[in-house]
Amino acid sequence: MPNEQTDLTVFAKDYPEARLVLEVKPAVSTPPEQDAAVRRVARYMWGANCHYGLVMSPTKTYVLRDDFSTTGPEAMRVTDVLPTARLLSRLIGSGRQPASEQELELLAREWLQRLTTSYEAALPDDPDVMRAFFPDLVGAVAEGRVVPEVAA
Repeated sequence: MPNEQTDLTVFAKDYPEARLVLEVKPAVSTPPEQDAAVRRVARYMWGANCHYGLVMSPTKTYVLRDDFSTTGPEAMRVTDVLPTARLLSRLIGSGRQPASEQELELLAREWLQRLTTSYEAALPDDPDVMRAFFPDLVGAVAEGRVVPEVAA
């Protein structure tokens, strides 16, 4: 397998188990399942035995989950697509989008740090967001460690 890397990885609190991977991209093509970044995150998830992933663009965030329907990266599927501004609204205010990919990376890291300590401080009161993240994904990252640029 080629050396895959992701922008941010949440590891379990006390041991090196990847719980969630996040990749920031300027855009994701349609359909997202055919996008190179989404496929790369799926391969990384499979290689790291990680069940949750996010591909975040300035406009949309794609939630990937291992659906255990098959083996390999094909089991990692986009299950939800959320507006990034809504997902990050507790950090940046309602309706504002990040100005650059660099700003988005910084916001994504701060948001993940919040998510690992308190989902209430990270997630907006939104039924679509709560359905996508609670309880499985929130439980997977609780008390985790956010680490930038990890290679599998």
